[in-house]
Amino acid sequence: MTLVQRKKESSLSAQHWHFIGILGSGMQAMARYACERGVHVTGSDVRPAPAMQELLRLGIGVRLEQDGTGLDPATDLVVVSQAIEGDNLELLLVEEMGMEVVKLPELVGQLMDGQGGIAVSGVHGKSTTSAATAYVMQRAGADPSYLIGADIPQLGGGGSHHGKGRYLVAEACEYKRSFLYLWPEIGVVTNLEFEHPDYFYDLADLQEAFCDFASQVDADGALVINADDLNSLSVAGAARCKVVRYGIDDRRAHYRAERIWRAKKHTNFDLLYNGRSKGRFSTQLFGTYNVYNILAAVAGCHAAGVDFERIREALADFKGPARRHELLGEPWNVAILDDFAHHPTEILASLAATQQRFPKRRLFCVFQPHQHSRTRHMLSRFAEAFKGVWLTLIPDIYAVRDSAEDRQSVSASDLVYLMNQKGITAHYVPEFDDLEDLVAREVVPGDV
Repeated sequence: MTLVQRKKESSLSAQHWHFIGILGSGMQAMARYACERGVHVTGSDVRPAPAMQELLRLGIGVRLEQDGTGLDPATDLVVVSQAIEGDNLELLLVEEMGMEVVKLPELVGQLMDGQGGIAVSGVHGKSTTSAATAYVMQRAGADPSYLIGADIPQLGGGGSHHGKGRYLVAEACEYKRSFLYLWPEIGVVTNLEFEHPDYFYDLADLQEAFCDFASQVDADGALVINADDLNSLSVAGAARCKVVRYGIDDRRAHYRAERIWRAKKHTNFDLLYNGRSKGRFSTQLFGTYNVYNILAAVAGCHAAGVDFERIREALADFKGPARRHELLGEPWNVAILDDFAHHPTEILASLAATQQRFPKRRLFCVFQPHQHSRTRHMLSRFAEAFKGVWLTLIPDIYAVRDSAEDRQSVSASDLVYLMNQKGITAHYVPEFDDLEDLVAREVVPGDV
């Protein structure tokens, strides 16, 4: 049963938006979007982040305090991050002053109501699929708006844009059922497996949320779903609209990749649409998981009216969002990649893509676990994800949304111990300065 009611009234005419938690990935994207709309934007957070300088450059005032002292009484709308708790001092003051408050996903939903929405959901691959969709549509001249939780360097950096076209491409996050604020014209489900153990009780609870999301796709629209993922298929029956499937293994998929061929700098595949060949497509992304992401973007863009030839031309140039298997450089012939992978499935996929991209080279990995609750629930899977890596270095767990009980339940050294028990070479190195020294001392030309 859908837990979020569709909100018809809108405060999008407000001229001063204030963001509590502005430096979060989704919040900073929305702040940039609002700035492009001509809105006066301010915000607060509790600690600096790399995005802060870019927001300041855009004229967005950012305070590193959340006590309400810098709050302008003329503020029309206060946007609140999902990470902000109800006892936040600034939020309490805002409520006392009677200002209108809207959660970030609720605001995205209001924006989507005014445009044709393309909402990309799924436990993995949302950012890459959303970015590819926005990039293809921009290259096709559709000038979409987009709100994505990752930087897209090819679209000018940042993860947002206020376009003149009729579509809004949004990354639709399942955490706290945030995506149920969205009522898209086109919905995408990239895959589905258990995640966010700090919120969802089990896989069935998560599937129920995705069923609700599927049911909210416009009856005249389309639900794009991964035909090779059984958990994703399990939510298709909840849709009121037509369901289009993409995949590699399922020969009944409407959009299917076959004869996948991996070259040094490209991944190529033949695209079949309803069983008929649409020719060879090429992407600069690596890994089978990215073939799925690209197929999802193809299906979403085609459902939005972009023809196959324009999709093909744009995808051949698409380099992907930042921090998604991103090659930062190769100083002294040592390839350095950055990846946001923080779930065992994502780690396995990223390492497989790395070995495909740099075959027969020694692979060193620095992995910072994200959340104690996730690490505790998936400890054995994390330990097994690094097979084939020459050396894995693990600093302390990045604690976010963790309770005191969560933080005491597991440590990075517990993960390292289990990895060593499984025959995987790993070291616990709590300090980042020591990590840098170790990496610099161990790697040689030719390593990754």
